[in-house]
Amino acid sequence: MQDRHLFDEALALMRSNLSEPLQTGELAAYLDISVKKLERIFCRRRGVLPARFYRELRLQQARKLLFESSLSIDAIGQQCGFRSASHFSRCFKEYCGRSPREERTLGERETVTADRFRLKASASEFFRVESSL
Repeated sequence: MQDRHLFDEALALMRSNLSEPLQTGELAAYLDISVKKLERIFCRRRGVLPARFYRELRLQQARKLLFESSLSIDAIGQQCGFRSASHFSRCFKEYCGRSPREERTLGERETVTADRFRLKASASEFFRVESSL
């Protein structure tokens, strides 16, 4: 039970510090445990070390911002704690299989396709209603 509580506390610290990521040692110090104990907790609960989990959490937030905001890719990288655009792009591509620009473009295309589908569905529903009258 204590491991779960410590994991939840670490996760809350990570989420509240996405733009200025904490080092693993800082997380452990805030939780008043050793780095090794924090690493064991993350390995048991998520199968990865805290640093990798934290990076993936930041990349998930970056992906969300690529789809939901008009911020520049550089600004998104900085907001998610990446100090350089090249490091952000490299990490993002490793995580998602596409560059941030490709991911944003793909998301825009999917939105347009979904909107077109909704428009077509609305038109066909309208036609059915009209023809049944």
